[in-house]
Amino acid sequence: MQTIFSRNLEKNLKTLQERLHLDVNDDVVVRRFSALGQECALVYVEGLSDGEQMAQHILRPMMNSPLSLTGRSAAEQALQNVLTVPEAESGPEISRALDDLLRGLCLLLIDGCDQALRIDLRSYSRRALSTPQNETVVVGPNDAFNETLRDNLTILHRRLPSPDFVCSIRKVGTETPGQVALCYLDGVCPAETVEELQRRLDGVGLDYVLSAGTLEQLIEDDPYAPLPQMVGTERPDRVVSFLMEGQAVLLLDGSPRALALPVSLWHLFHAPDDSYMRWQYGTFMRLLRLLGALVTLLLPAVFVSLVVYHPITIPMTLLTSIMQSRTNVPINLFEETLLMVAVFALINESAIRIPGMMGSSLGLVSTLILGTAAVDAGLVSPLLIIVVALSGLGSYAMPNYPLSFAFRMGQVVLLLAAGITGISGLCYAVVMLLCWVAAMESLGQPFLAPGSPRRTHNPDLLFRAPTFRQRLRAYLSNPEEMKRAYGRMRRFDGRKKE
Repeated sequence: MQTIFSRNLEKNLKTLQERLHLDVNDDVVVRRFSALGQECALVYVEGLSDGEQMAQHILRPMMNSPLSLTGRSAAEQALQNVLTVPEAESGPEISRALDDLLRGLCLLLIDGCDQALRIDLRSYSRRALSTPQNETVVVGPNDAFNETLRDNLTILHRRLPSPDFVCSIRKVGTETPGQVALCYLDGVCPAETVEELQRRLDGVGLDYVLSAGTLEQLIEDDPYAPLPQMVGTERPDRVVSFLMEGQAVLLLDGSPRALALPVSLWHLFHAPDDSYMRWQYGTFMRLLRLLGALVTLLLPAVFVSLVVYHPITIPMTLLTSIMQSRTNVPINLFEETLLMVAVFALINESAIRIPGMMGSSLGLVSTLILGTAAVDAGLVSPLLIIVVALSGLGSYAMPNYPLSFAFRMGQVVLLLAAGITGISGLCYAVVMLLCWVAAMESLGQPFLAPGSPRRTHNPDLLFRAPTFRQRLRAYLSNPEEMKRAYGRMRRFDGRKKE
């Protein structure tokens, strides 16, 4: 198969016809014309390139030019002396030309020249920038990424006008490669992080990477780990904060989510509101989220283990109330709790899949109706409904959706352990989960750092220090940059006069 362009225009067009199936493919347009003393052809995909721009910057200048170009250098001469396009380059590789053509660029072929001009005049329909759908804030900016890679990079360049901001666009996938942008701050992000991430991207063997979620599964450290190993966000301000902390960010063309890595467990509990509000409020909200996570994970399991296996540990008044409420319930408490957890998860999933405001309304109505009907029918006890509802509210308090999903799955595992063996089985399962999480890594970095192992870090993990005290880079950044930041922190205090 021909791999480079020849000096014969007809042969080049025949090769493109075979590779692009032009006999049945009506989307690819071939515009033939005579200019510069040669036969030329302009090839583009209809709808991806701007026709008016092509006429203004390509067709008119070439047809009106008195120059006569021949030989191999015709493409370079046309690029330097005739065309008025802002971005174009020439090359002999057919595969690269086809790849750029299918991404919206147009190709200019000249008879007698063995190179093709790849001209960027892309103009296609795209979703306008909108507000975040899943990461809303009360205080702070309200712009979000869309599905166009160039728009997302433009937002980042506007928010982070630094000469050290590096954006390396790479291909991922084998048969139909997609574009992924690897972004980092040179000198702040460690070179080892960038090299490891490049190695993992080059090792992706899937034919086509559909979304950021698929890419996340292909490059994560442990696909069997219980918690997400990178943070996905649709907010440009969060991406900028990750870059400033020395992390790398991946943006995939066609996906409105960015992936930040490496991360730790503490990053999963952070929300954009934390940085936009006073440090006391941010700390309080993080502690509240941690409480919600513990309630989600442990409350149903602890309730079942104490009532079924260790009722002597419960105060007599509360135990009497529990037993009285269960006198008419035909099934045991363990089965009853499993049933209610499953029903709550089913209501939650159905409410998410129903479009618009109807979903949340239907979820609320279903919960009220089913809960009331189940209590009246004597199928469940009122106290169990309170326990399951509290555990569900705790999962909603977590700002990271994959994290909340992981905690709900852990809830079921601990509930099974508690229902089968009591408090001893629950403690054993909790210890096993903690050991598993402690052994996790994110891009080779310990998942529980800087707590375990201990590392010097910026005082903004679970507890937020006042902003004027946060002068260190994150522990994930370049060690030399950490030392420079520590020196600046000791010399500067914005509240004091010089």
